[in-house]
Amino acid sequence: MPSTGAVEAYLDFHPFREWDVDKWDERSATLNTAFHRRNIYYTPLVGNTLTMPEGVGRENYWYVDNKIVPAHVNQNPIGWYQKSIGPLYLDVMRRRVQARNRYGSKVQYNRRDQMVSRYGSEPNSFIDAALRDQLAYNIAAQQEKVSLYGILENAVNNYLYDGSTFEVGTADFSDIPQSSAGVFDITILEETALRMATRSINFADQWGTYAQPVPGSNFRGSALIMMTTGTYWSIVNTPESEYMTDLYALQDERIINGGKVQYRKFSTISDTGMAQVLWNAGQIGKQVAVTEPIDWGDGAPDPDTTQIDNVYMMGQASATHYVQCSDFDDGDYSRGDRVTIHVKRTDDWGITDGVDFSDGKSLDIEVYSADHANNRITFRYPITDQYESAMTYSTLGGVDVTDGTCYAYVTKAQHIHPVIVMGARETVQFVRRPTPTGELISFYVPTDEHYDYPSHNRVTAEWFGEVNQWNPDPIEVFWCAGPSASYGSVEY
Repeated sequence: MPSTGAVEAYLDFHPFREWDVDKWDERSATLNTAFHRRNIYYTPLVGNTLTMPEGVGRENYWYVDNKIVPAHVNQNPIGWYQKSIGPLYLDVMRRRVQARNRYGSKVQYNRRDQMVSRYGSEPNSFIDAALRDQLAYNIAAQQEKVSLYGILENAVNNYLYDGSTFEVGTADFSDIPQSSAGVFDITILEETALRMATRSINFADQWGTYAQPVPGSNFRGSALIMMTTGTYWSIVNTPESEYMTDLYALQDERIINGGKVQYRKFSTISDTGMAQVLWNAGQIGKQVAVTEPIDWGDGAPDPDTTQIDNVYMMGQASATHYVQCSDFDDGDYSRGDRVTIHVKRTDDWGITDGVDFSDGKSLDIEVYSADHANNRITFRYPITDQYESAMTYSTLGGVDVTDGTCYAYVTKAQHIHPVIVMGARETVQFVRRPTPTGELISFYVPTDEHYDYPSHNRVTAEWFGEVNQWNPDPIEVFWCAGPSASYGSVEY
């Protein structure tokens, strides 16, 4: 784990850095900029050095990192007249990884569109440059989500807010109090140090000590604890703050783009903002079905009649300015509620019909108003995805209801605030695979020249890879409640 003086090592380490070798151009510079923005936290912590060799099938494992398992040390004396002894027995260990997933993104526009022509429709025009910048941002944001959920879902050592071991059905998301009683207890970090001092033999080949639970890493000065702003706030604004030995106001300096707190010289606590929150992943307050399809741009107030906060005109007048839902009561959804629109539900974390927070179609969005008489919800921003595939449902939030058809769910639930404790980077690996063109990321500029009147400009990107478990011992994840506030009082 680098010391706090080597933060650049985190921020410089990103999946596309070496992809641009010998191919440095404007496209690469745009990507490089995207991966050094302030909201990049998790990608630098994921290994990105393994590239699947040619010839390994999509479903096949690639076996890597062979290591020797040391022979047992038997200190018993041998016989005084003994003439032979058995040899040392050595064995091997290795890891296997896969790279089965394909990722992509695209921007496009019609050269005759008035929003394009008013700024000029030639290549590299304002609109063209703006959309290419959005493409780079989208690639970086995809990799951030893949990295965060790869870290969380592959963590082996999981605990709840009070240090109890996470286990579905025994101690899971349904057991996290919806109050300040469920926030992270910072004193548990001492237990983490002891566990890592013991587990270090598995990945560092030597035992840790109280001063350095992870040998050779100056752990107590450089262990990284990543937490949400809500968790950070709860530590500073509750009696647990008495345990802080040092609190720095760093002005514009940041540790992994966040604030820095030292706890008993044990670790660096980084405020990663609210990007780490698993919105609505906990105990469900209300879940409704979306009973009409959602198209791009739907859901925001009519900009011709409504200015959000008397300032912003959102979206297009031609869109549908609400989401039609199944029945809900007055107060179930209110202005400022951050809800999740999603198509997948999961019981994996102990919540029946819970939000599948790692699914790419799960969209976290803020409620602007709710019309319970007509069962319609309006959001602060236009919905920038489509939900047009019909599904059937018979339960909502674990409650039996009349069977129906829907296009998505809108869930309001407890937000889960994970705390990630990392004693070393690369606890998981994003194993990459070359694209069909032989690059690790490919950009294409498809044409529509087969049409009589070509007019579309498109830029697409394609890459392959998959997050794999790699080094589970130097990481622990604590699942906690956390405070949040937007317009009203602090809530858990």
